[in-house]
Amino acid sequence: MEFRLTSEQELFKRTLREWCEKSIRPRAAAIDRQEQGIPDDIIQGLAELGVMGITIPEAYGGSMNEGQALTLATIAVQEIARADLSMSVPVYVLLNLGWGFLVTRNGTDELKEHLLPKIASGEYFLGISTTEAGGGSDVANIKSHGRRDNGNLILNGEKVYISGVRETTEQRDGGHLTLFRTDPDAGHRGFTFAYVPARAPGVSPLLFEDIGRGGLSTGGFRYKEVVIPEAYVIGEINRGFYMNMEGFNVARTLVSAACVGAGNRALEISREYVKQRNLFGRPLAKFEGISFEIAEDESRLAQLRLWLQYTAWMIDRHYEDPVSYTHHDISLAVSICKLEAPHQAFEIVKHSMMYHGAFSYTRESPLGLAFRGLMSYIVGAEGGTNIQKLIIAREVIGEEAVPYR
Repeated sequence: MEFRLTSEQELFKRTLREWCEKSIRPRAAAIDRQEQGIPDDIIQGLAELGVMGITIPEAYGGSMNEGQALTLATIAVQEIARADLSMSVPVYVLLNLGWGFLVTRNGTDELKEHLLPKIASGEYFLGISTTEAGGGSDVANIKSHGRRDNGNLILNGEKVYISGVRETTEQRDGGHLTLFRTDPDAGHRGFTFAYVPARAPGVSPLLFEDIGRGGLSTGGFRYKEVVIPEAYVIGEINRGFYMNMEGFNVARTLVSAACVGAGNRALEISREYVKQRNLFGRPLAKFEGISFEIAEDESRLAQLRLWLQYTAWMIDRHYEDPVSYTHHDISLAVSICKLEAPHQAFEIVKHSMMYHGAFSYTRESPLGLAFRGLMSYIVGAEGGTNIQKLIIAREVIGEEAVPYR
């Protein structure tokens, strides 16, 4: 494995960073405060740079580079998160990249032709709709259900804590890959995963108000006799659980990239501030309680950054040669990233806020955006902390460590 980025990857990273510094960072606080979501010119700008199509083949309007799609996607999400610490823009992008990648790999030709060009162009938003009121990670408890009817699936049920509700129903268009039960007697082998357009007849949106990440809406959907073409199924009917888990491995990798990007930026802010801020006649950097803490944060984040790079590289290799790395290898690597990244980034931001004092507790400080935005990935989004521990325990100990089997 080559640890250095290729010249192409370095150019992509540098170009995107320059664009994000100019087009996103000065507007991050305003994006977090407004209800109108991420401005169209930002989404269109990212699409024109090829970012929205990184995981989509050129045949469908994307810019996918086989063998390095996830590596480039993690680079992109880190750079966007570095510019928008609220997590609004990075989460918008990573959801499209992650779940668009699953459609690329497992969708029907009809679905790819309908959906992928509109994701790559920024016209559509694609999200994930799994969580229900009874619990997000307890997939076996999902109550939403579908039945087959003349080449269609008829969906009924309800989902909550879903990102991109307003984006797909009011501001733009698109929908969500949705997990529901199609064989009630088959356990986890009885789920189907399918694309559900958010504006389809019978879909009713509801909105929640989160404490952070204000530029991207959160809410839910009620489904009443919603007709879904079987061509919108990802993989096969009754194989949806496996498709969902495959998608989560990619999405969790990109979530980790967003956290690493935010942690990197918070460390940059800390380093600059402690060199300039004087207390008792000397810079804060002269106090070992601060400089040593920054050193520890830098060390831990550097290790995580390399592990993230390895994880993305492993997934890219797997899709080139499926026997090169197993599902076990990937699930373990991904869950280590998702377990560590939100906590490390959150701790770095918390430390930086403590160095800055009262100013960091104002809405004018970018650190407050990060503090609220990162918490969403600790409490549950794309699988909370304890779920990642459960997955890691299963992979390193075995099925004996899984409480529900």
